[in-house]
Amino acid sequence: MHPDATPKPITAECPCVGHCTTVLGDDVCRSCHRTFEEVIRWLEFSDEERIQINRRIAEEHSFSMLNRKG
Repeated sequence: MHPDATPKPITAECPCVGHCTTVLGDDVCRSCHRTFEEVIRWLEFSDEERIQINRRIAEEHSFSMLNRKG
């Protein structure tokens, strides 16, 4: 991320992009990075739980991007 860039706020919005790989047997979707259980239970989660999931996904994605550059 550029040093001057403001990070996007973490919301309860569904991260699905319509290319779910959990239906192919993946434990974690390669598109939205949610676990199979998170995908099937998304509508049951509270907004706070959804935010926590999205925060974990954002942190894991940031960490993996840092490791690729080095």
